[in-house]
Amino acid sequence: MKKFTNFLQIFTVVIALFALQSCREDALEIAELDRTDVTSYSDLFNAFWDTMNNDYNYFNEQEQNWDDVYREYNPKFEALSTFNKTDVSPVLAEKEANLAFKYFAEIITNKVLDQHFGIRVTIPLPSITTLNRQTTVSETFLSSMKYKYTEEDGFLNLGGIQKNPTFSTRNIGAVMKGLRLAPATVYDEGPILAGFLQSDPETMYIQLTQFSVINLAITEGAFPILQDINNLEGINQSYFDNLKRLDNNNGSQFETLIKNNLNEFKALISTVMASNEYENYISGLDNFKNTELVDNLVASLLPLANLTTSAKASFNANHNSVFPTLSAYFNNPNTTQEQKEAVNELYGSYLNRMESYQTISSYAFVTTLFGIIPISNDFDVVLTAIAASNDSFDLYRKVYNPITNGTAKKIILDLRGNGGGAVIDARIFTERFITQQKVWGYQRTKEGNGRFNYSPWVPIETKPHRFALNQNIPIAVLIDENSISMSELSTMMIKSQGSHVTIVGDNSRGGTAGLGGQDDFNGGNRLQNRYLNFFMPLLAFKDSQGKVIESFGITPDVKVIPTQEDVDNLFTTFVDPAFNAALEAIN
Repeated sequence: MKKFTNFLQIFTVVIALFALQSCREDALEIAELDRTDVTSYSDLFNAFWDTMNNDYNYFNEQEQNWDDVYREYNPKFEALSTFNKTDVSPVLAEKEANLAFKYFAEIITNKVLDQHFGIRVTIPLPSITTLNRQTTVSETFLSSMKYKYTEEDGFLNLGGIQKNPTFSTRNIGAVMKGLRLAPATVYDEGPILAGFLQSDPETMYIQLTQFSVINLAITEGAFPILQDINNLEGINQSYFDNLKRLDNNNGSQFETLIKNNLNEFKALISTVMASNEYENYISGLDNFKNTELVDNLVASLLPLANLTTSAKASFNANHNSVFPTLSAYFNNPNTTQEQKEAVNELYGSYLNRMESYQTISSYAFVTTLFGIIPISNDFDVVLTAIAASNDSFDLYRKVYNPITNGTAKKIILDLRGNGGGAVIDARIFTERFITQQKVWGYQRTKEGNGRFNYSPWVPIETKPHRFALNQNIPIAVLIDENSISMSELSTMMIKSQGSHVTIVGDNSRGGTAGLGGQDDFNGGNRLQNRYLNFFMPLLAFKDSQGKVIESFGITPDVKVIPTQEDVDNLFTTFVDPAFNAALEAIN
């Protein structure tokens, strides 16, 4: 059966590729340019055109004819002659740079379908030598940008297009927290504001302003688990013998001190692991994994930290004495050079072995500051730090647990103004609202250079979180035109579950193409040279109905757009029409 399935997949791909080749207009035969070799405005345009031609994901759906773009704009860029030249008029150089920006804006603005797409163009102006004028100019171009160009003022970026009035997420949160949520139930940390409505204690409201919930999640790796290290070898005897050969008395004392320290550290780990406090800690951690209940885990942290601190006091004293003891010997005038070298080797070996013991036992928890500077904390220090930070624990107590145990009978999920974020949050957050596995969309990638070299569309499915809702309950998802990317994908995931889900608000932005690293797939090339910096998604997306919603967005079930008066008077009237409609929908 598996062979037959593979054959069917291959047959489908072949037919799809044949169909693409047979119905499309042949692309212009443009010699592929070295995308980093830009010496003129013509090169600049060709590097841009070639990158788009080979890597852009939506040419099948794009209304703009890409060959027509080349025919129209290549001559315009060829007519510009001052790129990166010193022996030209500074006034003319600035004028041509502004013209180039105008052309890029005309090509991209409101024409490139992909709402994640962006490009930053930098143009050098070496002919400008005065101190108060820029010698390079840069502009960022997005499909949804506003701009103007005049002969007098040149090119001016006016920012993004805003179609309709929208409430700011901060103002929405302030009204909800101040007026509508029961204070004792409120969770307000990072991107999440949540709580139960005062007017309806069975309705949970969750405002998520960004998909960065992974930063608050309690993951298994956040809690160090000690490992038994009694079977690990100590320092090679040759280091001790080498020093004792040169100085038997001191060498023997150092051997006793160091071996006792290494054995004492092993005993320290064994003592902690055998304690009731550690057993309670492991039990609390296991209970959390199986239930997401945090109270037993939280209660175990400080007792174990205190026990470990007490147990290591003797070891720390002896460990801290090694350096001054060996250092005094090393700096003694009577110590020979050969003895210095021997004791130096012994101390280095001791440090390496101790570091190995700490790492393997997980006693030292290593992280980095700014992703660069390594920071190592002892087991008890980490436990104390985790216990002091209650934000993540409250997230489970006040938000996740009530979803799982059925305390939340109705949910309003407010994704207005949510600009997206981490895809992993779908597993951590969104799938808590999923009760059944369903196809909620399709994705494809580029399969190689060439405008129409796409993979077949591949279905993507929901998968209920282990601690998801145990049954369907009324859910309203609030969106507006500033909801994009992960907020749109999450809306579609939840909506796929059935008629108990109502989408309320305005059309979302329509930026659903998948992001990732430059080399994850053939598509999504993020060309970076001195002059062009692409931000191009690597996946194309369509919804479960087979509709590409890029730039159009999700159409809500209940369309509610606030007026400018609503927005201006929110703190006076406290009227939020979309929230009121969501409340009506779940009731």
